[in-house]
Amino acid sequence: MPETDLKSMMKLEKEERTLFSYHGPFFIELLSVFGNYVKFITRQYPAARTKLFKVFIELSQNVANYSEDSLEIKSANDIGKGRLYLKEYGDHFLFTTINLVRKEHAAILKDRCDTINESNQEELRKIKREMRISSPGEKYGARIGLIQASLLSKNVLTYKLEDFEDGLSYFSISVRIDKK
Repeated sequence: MPETDLKSMMKLEKEERTLFSYHGPFFIELLSVFGNYVKFITRQYPAARTKLFKVFIELSQNVANYSEDSLEIKSANDIGKGRLYLKEYGDHFLFTTINLVRKEHAAILKDRCDTINESNQEELRKIKREMRISSPGEKYGARIGLIQASLLSKNVLTYKLEDFEDGLSYFSISVRIDKK
């Protein structure tokens, strides 16, 4: 390997540190363990710790409930499968989830993320209240959870959609949580 490639890798390693990654079904029991791990590894950043845990729950629930790639469980709802990453940078953390969605849902997710990113904190609170009032008892399907993630982080949602096959797309969403 050329020396410049090694230097680049070392520089990237200093700028970014993967705290954990996971690929598989998002069982509630497993998410509970991961959630405790998130709290443990971020204990030195109390301001970020609670936000990280709550954002972790929001993003993980979206994968567990709405991923098109799922694990069938007898006498229970299917469990969504996907990927989860938590990375640490000098001044922030980055949570990312990746899962499969139907192509027709991909456009809806894009619009929802764009609306969230274009709204300020007060507008997001208003949208969230209106959704709760207008849809009592309904599953919110990556609506309120994404708004909540943006409200908690006070940052825009970074997302990417990539066509896969058979009417499916990969949906990746990242939420930045500042350390302070």
